[in-house]
Amino acid sequence: MTMKNTIILITVGVLTTLLLGCKKMTLDALAFPGEQTDEYLFEAFEGGEIVVPSQYDLTAADRTLIEFNSIDQETGEQFKLYGVYIGDMATISTDTVILYLHGQSKHMDYYWSRASLLANVGGNLNYGVFMIDYRGYGRSEGTPSEQGLYEDADAAIDWLISQGATADKTIYYGFSLGAIPTIDRAAYRTDFVPNRIIIESPLASVQNLVDNSTLINVSADFVTDLGFENYEKIKLVTCPLLWMHGKEDDYIDIQNGELIYSNYGGTNKTAYRVEDCGHSEIPGKMGFETYISNLLNYIRN
Repeated sequence: MTMKNTIILITVGVLTTLLLGCKKMTLDALAFPGEQTDEYLFEAFEGGEIVVPSQYDLTAADRTLIEFNSIDQETGEQFKLYGVYIGDMATISTDTVILYLHGQSKHMDYYWSRASLLANVGGNLNYGVFMIDYRGYGRSEGTPSEQGLYEDADAAIDWLISQGATADKTIYYGFSLGAIPTIDRAAYRTDFVPNRIIIESPLASVQNLVDNSTLINVSADFVTDLGFENYEKIKLVTCPLLWMHGKEDDYIDIQNGELIYSNYGGTNKTAYRVEDCGHSEIPGKMGFETYISNLLNYIRN
C-alpha cells in the first residue's frame, strides 16, 4: 500500500472515531516500523532493501560494531545504541566520513547493501561510513520518536567527534526517514556543521503529506503528533546540498523534495530527479556505477 492510500484510510478512520467519540488513531505508530534483532548479520543478511553487484561486497574485517549512548534531553535517561563503522577506525581523524542515517524499515542489516555502496565511493573503503540504528531499531534500546531521531543523530555525531572526526571532513547522508535528522542537525547543531549533506527521497512535512493524500482539508494534528518540518528547517542549512528523488515515487511524492530543494538556505545545491524511479530505487535506476560516480563528484567538488 502506498503512503497516500495509508493516510487516506487513517484519515477516514480518524474522522469516524472522532464522530463516535472514540480514541484517535494516529500515523505515529506507522512512522517507525523498525524491528529488533538479537544479532546483526550484515553481509550475511538475506532480504535487504536493495541487491547490489558482488563487486561492492564488504567483509567482516571491513566493519566494526559500535556501542554508544543516546540521552533523552527531557528525562536524562540513557539508551544504548548500536552502529557499524566501515573502514579503518584508526584513521577517522584524517578520513572523510559519511554518517549514514537510514530509512524507517527494520534495522541496519536491511540497509547494509546501501552502506556498502557508500564504502565504495571513490574506491573500496575510500571513505569511512558510520551507520546507526535509532532507538527501538535492531539492538538499540528505547522507543523511537521524532525527538529521539534528533538525539540519536546527535549521539552518533558525538561518537565521531570522540574518535577525532572533524566537521570539515564529515558528510551527513539521510535516506527517507533519515533525511529528517540529517536536515535537523545540519540546521540546528552549530558546533559541528558538516562539510555537506545528501538527502534521498525526503519528506517535506507530515502536513504536506496529509494535504497531498486527502481530498478534504484536514490538519495533520488529527492523525499524528509528528511534525517533521524539513521544508522549514532546510532554510537554515547553508552547507552544500545534494538532493535525489525518484520521479515515480508513490511513497513520498517528488514534490516533497522539490519544496525542500527550493527552500534550501544556501547557494551550492545539486539535484538528481531520476526517471521511472520509485522510493527506494535510486541507486539501481540511476545505475550503481553512475550513482557512485555522482556521489564522488559531489563530494570532491
